[in-house]
Amino acid sequence: MATRTSFTGETAPCGRVVDGTRYSDHDDAGMSVEHVHYGCGCQDFRDDFHDGSTRLRVTHHNGRVLVDEELRGE
Repeated sequence: MATRTSFTGETAPCGRVVDGTRYSDHDDAGMSVEHVHYGCGCQDFRDDFHDGSTRLRVTHHNGRVLVDEELRGE
């Protein structure tokens, strides 16, 4: 079930303490996503796939990608 929640006072990847929105979704087969959008423009995405692999992407509000990883499952 997909959820969208607002938060206040969390530290963004740039170090600022800001408000934002968190989007989460998952299914019974093992796929889940969590996408966080910070008020300053930073983003933090985590996607877990059915095969056990994970994709992480963290972007600074200036557009610079801080983390871009794909971790393979077994």
